Amino acid sequence: MEHKVKPSPRLEPLAASHSPELKENFEAVAKNLGFVPNSLLIMQRKPKLVKALSQLLGAIWDPQGEVDRGFKRLVAHVAS
Repeated sequence: MEHKVKPSPRLEPLAASHSPELKENFEAVAKNLGFVPNSLLIMQRKPKLVKALSQLLGAIWDPQGEVDRGFKRLVAHVAS
């Protein structure tokens, strides 16, 4: 039996203004990264997903955290 692999659908990023309810989430990410990644602009089709990821990123990049911010950036760079 032959199994054909279907290509993944390609979704275009939506403009950040597409979901006004996510404005604060996008601003927080842009403050930390300097930009809003296309992955979030694509994920905004599911606003709950963006909100959950924003909470996770907020916890990771919390300035009160114990791990040095520079080290976090290094780990993020290597992992990406």
